[in-house]
Amino acid sequence: TIIEDSPLARPVGDGMHPFRNYSRRYYGPLRLREALGNSLNIPAIRTVQFTGVGDFLDRLHDVGMESLDRNAGHYGEGLALGNGEVTLLELVRAYTVLARGGVFHPLRSTLSGKTTGRSRHRVYSREAAALIADILSDPQARRLEFGSGNILRFPVQTAAKTGTSNDHRDAWAVGFNHRYTVGIWMGNLDGHPTGGLTGSNGPALLLRTIFSELGRFEEAQPLPTSPLLAEAKVCSHTGQLASPSCPTIVEKFMPGTLPQ
Repeated sequence: TIIEDSPLARPVGDGMHPFRNYSRRYYGPLRLREALGNSLNIPAIRTVQFTGVGDFLDRLHDVGMESLDRNAGHYGEGLALGNGEVTLLELVRAYTVLARGGVFHPLRSTLSGKTTGRSRHRVYSREAAALIADILSDPQARRLEFGSGNILRFPVQTAAKTGTSNDHRDAWAVGFNHRYTVGIWMGNLDGHPTGGLTGSNGPALLLRTIFSELGRFEEAQPLPTSPLLAEAKVCSHTGQLASPSCPTIVEKFMPGTLPQ
């Protein structure tokens, strides 16, 4: 799917609010893989406009984000960029849904045995979860904003996502491999800015260190996938089937969605 990354503004009150990517750059038409891999804000807004904020909020509830207790109108399209506050525990628990092939599991404290969250239920198909995990573990998908040799290029296939809030008040990183899901938040408990700390230069470094330690005595394995995902060579600019006049890449597709 091609998503347009170009200047976008929406009416807020008596004025217009411009949405911007973190780097303030625009890349034009992008495949979904590139938009997600590079954490681009404007494609995220265009995507939530397509899905609807209400349906998106329902899905966030399905993955255990219980702190989002206001209605969709309160959050608006900014919900796609993180304007709804959740706890680190909720964020990590949500990523375990992708790590577990689309199934929500309540988390259990290893000391008390207490569980947190609803009972086990399926949120995404195995194919959808595997496809998103594949994108989040693809170093080439994030090279526009993060470069080719970025810190999120793990030696073992690991899906990772970073985030930085306005005014650098919060920086976080979440990642998962075949066995572990790890989440890290950095910031000041009184809420004042951190002085330029971002998810990719603070938490991401610690995320890499933790996965390195966890993997010392583990046999390296790829992320789980689904045999139902299809692969095809497509034009890297249009997302359509490859042709001699366009640079090509191999892309993965949900069943029944190969371009014609």
